[in-house]
Amino acid sequence: MDPTARLGLFRSRAILVCGLFLVCAPASCSQKHKVPGQLIVAIDTDMALPDQIDTIDLQIVVAGTTLLDYPMPVGAGSDTQPIPATLTLVAGPDPNLPVTVRVMGQKNGITRTLRQVITTVPADRIATLRMPVQWLCDGSAQAVAQPDGSISYQSTCGPNATCKAGQCVVSQVPQSNLEEYQPQAIFGGGSAPPANGTTAGTCFDTVPCMVSGTIESPDSQCTLAIPGGVGGANVNIALRVANDGICDTTGTTCFVPLDGNSTEGWTEQSGRVALPSAVCDKLRTGLIAGVVVSTTCATKTLSDPPCGSWSSVAPVADASVPVADAALPSTTPILVAATAPEAGATSVCCPLTADGSLLYTCLCDGGSAVRIVAIDPASGATSPAGEFVPKYARQQYAAVLAGGALYWADRVAGNGGDTCPVYATPTINGGTASTLGVVKGDVYDGADLLADATALYALADNISGLAPTASAVQALRIDRSTGAITTLDTGGARPVFQFTQDSAALYLGVDTDVGVDGGVERVSRIVRIAKTVGGPATLVQRTLTTSDPGHGGFIGLQDDGTTLFALYEAAPAADGTIDTQVLTVATPGGNTSVLYDETVDSTIARLRILGVVGGAVLLVRDVVRSDGGVASSSESTVLVIPAAGGPPRIVASFLHDTPVFELQTPTFSQDVFWMNGSGRVFRLPAAGLR
Repeated sequence: MDPTARLGLFRSRAILVCGLFLVCAPASCSQKHKVPGQLIVAIDTDMALPDQIDTIDLQIVVAGTTLLDYPMPVGAGSDTQPIPATLTLVAGPDPNLPVTVRVMGQKNGITRTLRQVITTVPADRIATLRMPVQWLCDGSAQAVAQPDGSISYQSTCGPNATCKAGQCVVSQVPQSNLEEYQPQAIFGGGSAPPANGTTAGTCFDTVPCMVSGTIESPDSQCTLAIPGGVGGANVNIALRVANDGICDTTGTTCFVPLDGNSTEGWTEQSGRVALPSAVCDKLRTGLIAGVVVSTTCATKTLSDPPCGSWSSVAPVADASVPVADAALPSTTPILVAATAPEAGATSVCCPLTADGSLLYTCLCDGGSAVRIVAIDPASGATSPAGEFVPKYARQQYAAVLAGGALYWADRVAGNGGDTCPVYATPTINGGTASTLGVVKGDVYDGADLLADATALYALADNISGLAPTASAVQALRIDRSTGAITTLDTGGARPVFQFTQDSAALYLGVDTDVGVDGGVERVSRIVRIAKTVGGPATLVQRTLTTSDPGHGGFIGLQDDGTTLFALYEAAPAADGTIDTQVLTVATPGGNTSVLYDETVDSTIARLRILGVVGGAVLLVRDVVRSDGGVASSSESTVLVIPAAGGPPRIVASFLHDTPVFELQTPTFSQDVFWMNGSGRVFRLPAAGLR
């Protein structure tokens, strides 16, 4: 019998394969007292369909002959196969004849995963062969050119091995090791679904369950402790990833759920959770942003497939996890607007700012004019709010919105050195820009402008007319009514671009380097400069020797109105890792305490402060991976360190995108906002800071 003649049955859950090694002869099939053994191939996945996997290719090979090669479209459409699904192989006359089962997960024609098992079909029982399409096995397939010019795929583990939970294991599995078939163990406690339908069972609602979890760090053995111990029935572990696995509607909150008490996921060992070694490997390379532990819903097992529009398991009525979908917006970011929809032709080029009840930013498109746009945070609608025409085109402009005008710094080259006019452009009715003052030096465009009720503040260097003893880096006070410019000496030779203020003073990080063998000796300080008069007063000073001048020392400061926060990097270790700390700094006094400590691989990752509000700190972890020295992919993660302390929580992850500039905390909302380099603006509800 040609197995392709029964492909229509697979759309529900099964195929009966009779051919070559599975000969279903009329005489043997008509025996009344002997039911032939069966092997049920069960296919499931921990990724969203068709977002991450749009085709699952199932192959059955016997004695070098391919009996079945069936690429199944998967997803939520009428022409797709719901998952989980099963395929039935019926035993033939030779129970010792091996069968090779291969399942490949594909997206846009690219094979992402490959699982291969060589076994036999039981002669006298019905067994289950689980063949999951696993995220931890992403990249486990490699193309092999055949003599006839066609392309086949084999496991990166080798011809006689396969990937399981991210690790290479032998492909050979004795059928005696396979569990007895129970449909409830595949379909969430329900029976196998009818043709073109679903079964009532329990599925695992990944995002609502995991979004309230905490990040836990595995030890050197890739094990971790669980709050309250692992003996309870409400322990779940998932991997936080960027734009992969299973995501919320914005694509910023994504998890790969792990099966509990399973060699396909996590197991208990001496009171700790043992994770697959691939988890820690991918943590080190930045493919995983964090291991998240949740105790808010029943433990996911192999029997509980993830919920999704693609699933053949429909949750039983009234069965729900404690965290409802409706609660997601209270802790996860919400996409407010996309300000640069031209797919790369337009970029955001000044900070996200706020005034009245609207948000504002600037758009650059390579033309002479920079457009100012207003964003309604309630509707997401954008509208023109003015423009300015700079003499010097920059990728970004030092700018700030205050009192109904956008203040921004230009640059004009001259024989006596650069000057930087500071302009005010009204954002109401698109008024004409007017010159506020001219800085005889260079304003850093890598640092935002700050504003208070009476003045603007900027960072600059190459200021003309200073005393010979003046420092290279100067802070500038620019009076908003008269344009008068006052220089405030920082005492630093190298700038830290992220500086901050309170009502009475500026706070800056400044570095002074002295060359030594193999690097520099750096004195890194946090200084306080009164806005009225006086020079810098050192609050904190640390000295380190670093072989990489791009790392080490204080790298960012933020103030939430009551507390000063600093981000500090130690010198890179021999293996390239850097101990990075978030500190609170007492003002006055300068006493510090460590709020958060993370060791990052400096070759691929770096932390920065996005903002602070109400004692909560938002950090961005940027990761850039390379292939042969060429950047191949970039990811970023937004973490919240709660004001009350405790482990951080990841609130957003991005692929090929990252927050730019700083957090915006407008007076018209308790929520906070940020903007990505793509021009997308996100709102994080205040509940997400707790």
